[in-house]
Amino acid sequence: MDEAGRITVAKAPTTPEDQSDGVLDAVAQAGVDLASVDFFSHGTTVGVNAVIENKGARVAIITTEGFRDALELRRGQRVIDDPDDMYDLQMDLPQDYVGGYDPLVRRPLRFEVPERLDYQGRVLKALDEDVVRGIAAELLRMDVQAVAICYLFSFMNPAHEQRTAEILREELPGLPLSLSSEILPVIREYERLSTTTINAYVMPVMQSYLRRLRERLKELGFGNELFLMQSSGGIMSAAVAANRPVYTIDSGPAGGVSAAARLGVSLGYPDVISFDMGGTTAKICVIRGGEPVVTTRFWLGGRYFMGVPVMDMVEIGAGDGSIASVDAAGAVHVGPRSAGSVPGPACYGKGGDEPTVTDADLVLGYINPGYYLGGALTVDVEASREAIRRKLAERLGVGIAEAAHGVYRLVNANMIGATRVVTVQRGHDPRDFTLVVSGGTAAIHAVRMAQELRIPRVVVPLNAGVFSAVGLISADTRYDVHRSYVVRLSQADPSRLETIFAELAAEASARIEESGCPPERVVLHRHADMRYLGQAHEVPVEVPESMVLRMDAAAVERLGNLFHDKHMHLFGHDSPGSEVELMTLSVSAVGPLGLTPMAEIAVGGPDPYEARKGRRQVFFEEAGGYVECETYERLRLLAGNVVAGPAVVEQMDTTTVIPPGETAVVDRFGTLVVELAQ
Repeated sequence: MDEAGRITVAKAPTTPEDQSDGVLDAVAQAGVDLASVDFFSHGTTVGVNAVIENKGARVAIITTEGFRDALELRRGQRVIDDPDDMYDLQMDLPQDYVGGYDPLVRRPLRFEVPERLDYQGRVLKALDEDVVRGIAAELLRMDVQAVAICYLFSFMNPAHEQRTAEILREELPGLPLSLSSEILPVIREYERLSTTTINAYVMPVMQSYLRRLRERLKELGFGNELFLMQSSGGIMSAAVAANRPVYTIDSGPAGGVSAAARLGVSLGYPDVISFDMGGTTAKICVIRGGEPVVTTRFWLGGRYFMGVPVMDMVEIGAGDGSIASVDAAGAVHVGPRSAGSVPGPACYGKGGDEPTVTDADLVLGYINPGYYLGGALTVDVEASREAIRRKLAERLGVGIAEAAHGVYRLVNANMIGATRVVTVQRGHDPRDFTLVVSGGTAAIHAVRMAQELRIPRVVVPLNAGVFSAVGLISADTRYDVHRSYVVRLSQADPSRLETIFAELAAEASARIEESGCPPERVVLHRHADMRYLGQAHEVPVEVPESMVLRMDAAAVERLGNLFHDKHMHLFGHDSPGSEVELMTLSVSAVGPLGLTPMAEIAVGGPDPYEARKGRRQVFFEEAGGYVECETYERLRLLAGNVVAGPAVVEQMDTTTVIPPGETAVVDRFGTLVVELAQ
């Protein structure tokens, strides 16, 4: 993005062997002179790939004596086939649980230290420093690459963790350390341990990658700070991310959600459903009042718990590379298996012979075979037809077009179901939202999904295919800090609450200012996690600044009332007479970057004649099959143009399908807005 808000787009293939190669390939394709770049932001899958593929560092855990196996015991949940197994104390965790479970740190690398704090952080047993030094010798012998330190109740008193770290730095200089009291100082030992372990597991990988990327950017003339997207939607400096990589695990899709939230607000639609469909997965997230819903209970790959803030997205195996198949019973499935980029869909001609969503879209005419990636990639329609014929149509006894349309409808149904999970099942009515789409394939499916869900409006950004990248350069800097203070609200000390909030605010603000944001522009958001006494899970409640700055008994009572109101809003009931328990306080510091808004496009009349490319056969169910359909070049559309369906709007990074009876209007930023005919 230049000073005027104009955006240049380039796409380059991922380079798994060294992802920095792909980054620099994209920079080269965009023709960017890095010496003139003021701001560079990055979203990466390095961390999440390391965890999912079990390719992280060799990590050791140091924990309180007696808690060596907490990582595997988790919450004591069992997944069993035989009910008698529930009483078998020797039962192993099933390896097929949610795709298979393999602890990131096996038992020989989990060490215990005699030490103990009570629930208030008071020392019951002093730290045995000689044992820590003995463990250091073992770590050296076992060639450990990183260490996670997590003691019981360290969130109340970090002294033992800090002293352990001091000893390890003396004995093993340069060894990356992750302290739970720094990464996630909150109650619940398993959740804190798991999060800290993931941080340690990816830290050497991320530090190596970021160091290499920064060096290569510097060689090309870039002299400013590199920023990374966080899973919560804000960005942080690479220097901070190197020590807190767990906060960036889900950074890729978070960029798209962040951009969707900003675009929705700018267009006057603060309540948005963000829908991103890429090569392997589809991701859906709810945005209320311009703010994405964020959770601190996230299972990475369904196996590893993370307690850091993550955008509350549902993700399913439904992307343009998802493979369609017929099982032994004759049922059709789409995903979660994906053809990936290699060999890719059958149409790529790289050895793939199984039909994918891309192959179905190509056969149905939604994708222009001569304009794939703007013509940069040649695709073979006949290869798609052959794959669908052999693997689907013949087995089902239907025609090729019918089989392809079945794939299209099934993948839509899967994504509609996922959307209902984060809307209807959580008390949100889809009819109150606008669907903002991103990713290379989402706009082909979005209008059909909106029709089924009764969503009144679909918004397709001008750069939808790279919208996550747009989010990277429009996001604010952010730093989150947490601290547990477990107490019944009726017994809470107002002065202690005020002190904790002040300390958290000071820490978060200092980190934001290190990123270059002026202190006067830092905005603080404070939350208190509370629950009714006896409940298992808490509810985050936003705490107004005025309440925090003058915390007294009346303010504590108001805090309880805010919790009752939030509980009523979320669950439809509250219990004002019941005891409320305070669990965790948190502060998020946000530093607005104030970047130039996106550039406006030229204005034209309703007729989009200047953008017409031609006509081709496209399949629409309501038309009974293939019909002659107008196609348009997205970048030639003008503000005020009206595109009536059936129509296909093409661009380098995505394609938008407008079914019969629907109409899209181009706004001043080049956004396609489809107001659905109800």
